[in-house]
Amino acid sequence: MKTKVGFITRMVTVAMALVLTTGLVFADGEITDVYTSGTSTSAAGDFVVRTTNDIFYFQGAEYDVYKVYYDDPSMNMKIAVNKEGKCNSFIAYTNEYTLFYDCNKYGFGVRKVMFSNPEAHKHFDHNEYKKQTVLRKERKIEKKEAVELIAAFLPGLQTT
Repeated sequence: MKTKVGFITRMVTVAMALVLTTGLVFADGEITDVYTSGTSTSAAGDFVVRTTNDIFYFQGAEYDVYKVYYDDPSMNMKIAVNKEGKCNSFIAYTNEYTLFYDCNKYGFGVRKVMFSNPEAHKHFDHNEYKKQTVLRKERKIEKKEAVELIAAFLPGLQTT
């Protein structure tokens, strides 16, 4: 009888330890859902876009933030989405760059780029930037399609 009680006590202790440890692991990390996935047009490889609870503030507006993970982790970035207006505006950013995507009469594409330091622009192909000013000719674009286009084409702008 004593061994049965000891065995049950040990099992309960192990179960409690697993529950508490699992809770601590998830409490520290960010649990997000997969929003979309695909393949980039560059050596960055496949990508997965995940939702976050983060908010990006720009010019008084709140943007939802998505994290983009590539096979090549050096290409990982975030995409902020503002849902107001005729065409959603999008901001793709890292610590090195910020690219603004929007719609105009020619369609959807990259409109502006800003770099965090004077050397960062050397890692981008200016001709590819010109090509990506129109990623889709229609002015109206769904949020998911726009996020997929940005995730697929933005790594192609980078030369290294």
